[in-house]
Amino acid sequence: MENKKEKVNQTAKLLFAQKGYKKVSMDEIASKSSVTKRTIYTYYKDKDELFKYFINEELENLRKIVESIEKKELSFFDKIHETLYQLLKYKKQSEFLNTISKEAIEIKTSPVITYLKVINDSIQDYIKQKLELAIKNGYVKECDVDICSFLICKLYIAILFEWNSANKEINEKEIIDNISRLLKTGIFN
Repeated sequence: MENKKEKVNQTAKLLFAQKGYKKVSMDEIASKSSVTKRTIYTYYKDKDELFKYFINEELENLRKIVESIEKKELSFFDKIHETLYQLLKYKKQSEFLNTISKEAIEIKTSPVITYLKVINDSIQDYIKQKLELAIKNGYVKECDVDICSFLICKLYIAILFEWNSANKEINEKEIIDNISRLLKTGIFN
């Protein structure tokens, strides 16, 4: 029975990654998984619950990235930078997350928007927690942590997702160097 559930999960995630949430039906998932719709409903209440399963899976993957970097011997700033960079890089490389991100923007599917907000809020909350700790330990000046965590998150997202290579080809090192310099020293002389 567990093999059927694994097959349903693999098929559903692949379909969501290819087509997005809205264009995938439970009938299609059942057909491509070679199970009945009734079988799927023994595992998941509805399509939304099945989709939420994959969002939680993605959140777990992001959590593992954070934990692996937290174990490294890096300076405070480098640890935050490396974590943000790896989280957003993972997000960019995930076909599932890319497809549903496009769907959220283009079609504005409500469940997709809701669950993507959960992921983005998790990343921003991580930044906020680190900023609060940095202020407490004297690494960072007093600031509004909500505004700063939002701005830092958006800065990384803009570079990784919205930078148009027609503007200028940049590599990962240039991204790291420029964001680090901006956050550490600002842009004013």
